Amino acid sequence: MHGRSTPPARGAAVGTRPAARAALGTGTALAALLLAGLLGGCGVTDIPSAPKTVTVLVDPPSASASAPATETPVPTETAPSSTAVPTALAAGAQRGAPHSFAEAAARVAGAKPAGGVTSAFVSPSGNLRCIVTGGAPAPACEVVEGRVTPPQPGLCAPGGASDIGRIELRAGGAVPVCNGDTVTHADAPKLEYGSRTTAAGPVQCVSEETGVTCVDQAHQHGFFLARRTFVTF
Repeated sequence: MHGRSTPPARGAAVGTRPAARAALGTGTALAALLLAGLLGGCGVTDIPSAPKTVTVLVDPPSASASAPATETPVPTETAPSSTAVPTALAAGAQRGAPHSFAEAAARVAGAKPAGGVTSAFVSPSGNLRCIVTGGAPAPACEVVEGRVTPPQPGLCAPGGASDIGRIELRAGGAVPVCNGDTVTHADAPKLEYGSRTTAAGPVQCVSEETGVTCVDQAHQHGFFLARRTFVTF
């Protein structure tokens, strides 16, 4: 007779479950150790924080590193002087005026000498006064009435007279002066029309109804002066 199969012993079946649980526990432990190692290597503090803003100060470029600067001419203030003023000017009507040294010198030489009129004189009308020698700073003629408007800007210095009342005969040329003073005398002898001075120096003048003409033979310069007009050459 066939015998009945004997069921597994209770103890054997029970014995296999602790082994499985042991294997499962071992795998879990290994996974935990691996995770702990990874976390330990990275560190829990390695979680990225908010980005920080870093400000870097850079020195401005030096003058040598920048583009070359463009020079701006700075304008300079100049007062009228014998070197700054042109030696050939004309203003007003210029009626009867010579316009060159040669013409003026010929006119002076052709006039009759006036004895006794040497260092200073006045015109017969008294409106023109001249000093030929010993003048300060130079031989000059002045107009009493009918001062002359400057023919170009810059002839009169700021803050002073704005019109021309005197012409000075300097070594560098005949210079119009916007004067507020006088270097002549009203009581000087009269120089009649058509007559010239007899000064011993290089400066000679002739008096005419149209005005007074003076020349400097040493420096080849001269001028003509009358009411509201003048010419320098």
